[in-house]
Amino acid sequence: MRENALKRRLAAGETVLGAWLSLPDALAAEAMAQLGWDWLLVDMEHGPAALHEAAAMLTALRTTDVTTFVRPAWNESSQIQRALDLGCMGVVVPVVDTADDARQVVRDARFSPLGERSRGGVRIGYAFRTDPPTYFDRANDEVLVLVQIETATAVSNLEAILAVDGIDGIFVGPNDFAGSLGKRWPDVWDRDDEYMALIRRIADTANGAHKITGILARDVAMAKQVAAMGYRFIGISSDVNYMTAAAKRALDEARAALAR
Repeated sequence: MRENALKRRLAAGETVLGAWLSLPDALAAEAMAQLGWDWLLVDMEHGPAALHEAAAMLTALRTTDVTTFVRPAWNESSQIQRALDLGCMGVVVPVVDTADDARQVVRDARFSPLGERSRGGVRIGYAFRTDPPTYFDRANDEVLVLVQIETATAVSNLEAILAVDGIDGIFVGPNDFAGSLGKRWPDVWDRDDEYMALIRRIADTANGAHKITGILARDVAMAKQVAAMGYRFIGISSDVNYMTAAAKRALDEARAALAR
């Protein structure tokens, strides 16, 4: 069975870098994977990918060495289980504010005895290069389950969330987290002491519990900062942002050159 090498790298203390896939296109996903990312995430919460598009993207990504994640649209069975049945190596689940929310994630993302995930799905065998019974026996050890910490309520319940058996770690949504505090993103970054203290506290608490610490950085400078804080599962922007930034730079340079 194909093992989740990224999970072992994280357990060894490595920092891994990934990005968001917002374009619902298999070729775009495959092109991103060729760049050498450690992991890529198909965003089904705020991205427009339908289930069949996400399936095609994950199939394309499986031709590469990248570790595949899906962010389901919501913390509910119909979203989490269908995402996992596509054969991804992990999920980042939004809307987790309490230990009960985290237990709900485990019920949907883990097979018995940890959870109640239904045993089925055609693509899981292809993705993990094994037969379904072997996948059912070993998926709890190979699939990474991260929950998003993106509200003040979640931070206040962080220790209890981290204590839920079956949760591998957390992933901070810095924009929504700022909004939950009545603050504006990205103005708070490096400018708001309360906000920055909480960002550091999340990393310290999760690392103290020996859980994975993840966050989405908007650029390389922010990625460097959060790595210094102890975050190890770091996303850096998205395919859409990279595409538009490069296109805008080329357009500006062309206009400037032609105006001379």
